[in-house]
Amino acid sequence: MTGHPETERVDPIAGDVRAIWRDSRERYGARKIKTTLERKGVTASKRRIGNIMREQGMRARTRASGPNRTRRGPTRPDSRTCRARGSDGYAHARIWRAT
Repeated sequence: MTGHPETERVDPIAGDVRAIWRDSRERYGARKIKTTLERKGVTASKRRIGNIMREQGMRARTRASGPNRTRRGPTRPDSRTCRARGSDGYAHARIWRAT
């Protein structure tokens, strides 16, 4: 089956979309590519740009998945912020109370 002739048509802005995506070090998504194209005077919808990106296998780089590496990790068992200490809500007061 040959299909409809317009289904095999290449979008004229596909090259521009790929160039912008490559120049952004593969970080830009459809929204930023749309604004960059508008600055150049090319009008295209975000949906059209997203379809071009999907058809050509382009995806914006996103934040790496995994644990947050800026936190210190689990608290020590004897620290005043440890939740395992007590459930009365006043566990932190016992540390600082003068004996």
